[in-house]
Order: sequence, then structure tokens, then C-alpha cells
Amino acid sequence: MNKKTERTIEALRENRFEALYFDTAEEAKEYLLKEVKTDQSVGFGGSVTLDEMGIYQALKERGNEVIWHWYIEEGSDRINMMNKAMFTDVYMSGINGLTEDGRIVNIDGTGNRLASMLFGHKRLFLVCGINKISRNVEESLIRIKNVACPLNTQRLNIPTPCSKADKCMNCTSERRICNATLIMEKQHGGIPTTVVLIGEKMGF
Repeated sequence: MNKKTERTIEALRENRFEALYFDTAEEAKEYLLKEVKTDQSVGFGGSVTLDEMGIYQALKERGNEVIWHWYIEEGSDRINMMNKAMFTDVYMSGINGLTEDGRIVNIDGTGNRLASMLFGHKRLFLVCGINKISRNVEESLIRIKNVACPLNTQRLNIPTPCSKADKCMNCTSERRICNATLIMEKQHGGIPTTVVLIGEKMGF
């Protein structure tokens, strides 16, 4: 663990979040499978990191009820799956940005992830790679809007200006994916939150 990662973990803990570090995604996956009980339902927010880890498939295979709008159930649809995920025992999501002073930064197009990070679950797990660490909130927002957002619009084939320019164009597109921003400064009373930081580059 390098000094920047150490500072981030320490700051998260000072801000009353539970913060854990794992060298590899596989170690983090093993931890999550241990912490989530087999009788608990698990909702997912959109996350390339969690998809790369294969945690959805592992939970489903062992018998958990798992709800993720990236994997739509037969007879359901994307919005219905998002709604169902908001009422699960446990919620998992990636993180768009972490700051060295222990703040968690996320940007959403729909708002389902942000809502589920604030209230309604027994436990929240937020997972990300060390590539998401920035010095402060301002730098984190710059990185998210100019790196993560263009890459995500390209992944989703959404023809926003940033997907073509590879940087934020501060557009007014109805399909923009950066409509709402949540900055978690301290552990709040809504959900006990665990940040799982992985010593690898994960997601965008």
C-alpha cells in the first residue's frame, strides 16, 4: 500500500466510514462473499468494477437473491429492477471517486445509485480501485467528468458530446449521465457503510 492509499484509508476511518484495503480484486471478492449472508438479498448499482470482479454471479450461484439492472430478469425491465434493488438487505456499488481527505464522490444519470447509498438498506458496500483516488473533491470531479463519464457513455453507446470529445463538454443533452452528484463527507445515520479499496486499477 502506497502513502496516498494509506492517507485515504486513514481519512475515511476518521470520517467514521469502515475502510478496508485488499491487494487484489479476488481478495476483496472473498471478503464480500464472507460478509454477505446467504439469506440476505443484494441490490447492485451500475459498476464496471463489480462486474469485473464477478461478485454478482458468485452471489447468485450460491443462492442469494441478487438484483441488478445490468442483468434483467425475465418479465422485468430496467426501471423495475432499479426499484427492486432499492429495497434489498444489502446494497453494493462502485465509487466514481475517493479523495485523500476521506470523501466519497459519485455522479449519476438516473439517481438510483445515489438514493440507495443514503437510506433503505441494512448495509452498504462501496468498492473501487486505487485509480479512483484524487487529492480533493475538485480534482475528483474533474477526473470523473473527463475520464469516467466519457468512457461510460462510449461503453453504453450514448451519443453525448463527451463520448465524441473524450472530455466533458458541459452539455445539455437529455441523455447525459452526469445529472446528479453525491458527496459523502462523513458516515451518516442512514446505512452502515464499508469502503472496499483494491490495490489494482478497476473500472473507470
